[in-house]
Amino acid sequence: MKTLITPILSLWLLGCCEVGATDPPTSSPPPTKFQLVRKGESPYPVNDRNNLSVHCGGGKGVLIAPHWVLTASHCITSSKAKAGEVKVKFTTLKRKSTTIRVDKVLRHKTKDLALLRLGRPVKKEDRPPVLLLRQTLVRGDGKLSIKKVSASQTWRGIPALGAGHNLRVPRKEDRKGKAGSSGSPWLLHSPSVGDVLVGITHGGGMAPQVAYAAKWIQDSVSQHSHDSLFWVTKQLTLEKK
Repeated sequence: MKTLITPILSLWLLGCCEVGATDPPTSSPPPTKFQLVRKGESPYPVNDRNNLSVHCGGGKGVLIAPHWVLTASHCITSSKAKAGEVKVKFTTLKRKSTTIRVDKVLRHKTKDLALLRLGRPVKKEDRPPVLLLRQTLVRGDGKLSIKKVSASQTWRGIPALGAGHNLRVPRKEDRKGKAGSSGSPWLLHSPSVGDVLVGITHGGGMAPQVAYAAKWIQDSVSQHSHDSLFWVTKQLTLEKK
């Protein structure tokens, strides 16, 4: 069935972006454009997914567009990035092991986030990307029930709170994961649009919020590829029915 997406909504936001040394500077970048998904019109599966995490560098990551993986910056060493030795590995929906070389690493200047551009796109039938939350989560949103996916493991019902630029799991006994799970996605599941990426595992029960880096993510993907990102509002993400 053909999906419908709302008209592109142009918004200016504060943010920062780091580009490769070989990229020419732009004097007047175009406005940042966010494609917002409406209820029942997600381009990706709406079921509660397990197949979301990918292996990259020294941790995990998540596919957000055919050419792009979002991970924790500390998972990607500078030496391997400069040598072009970073690879992304995952299993397709047909249980086929796949490895793709990364041809560009972009790091956020202040947050533990990095974007990896793949040398070739991932087909939607092999691994659909995930939606991204457009607005930040705050304490006023109450206790959240987060899902964390790392390799073959999926933890649901993790109690988390919005706290500044980050999401936090206050109680140590509620924190899920193990060594090597940095970069794993934190998600909220919406029955209307499916899984929505809200944070990337930093460690110690903390995840930088995707929404705080929204402009950087959107600008980076737009400047270095023709891929589309699909974003969701907080209202739709937190909707129960």
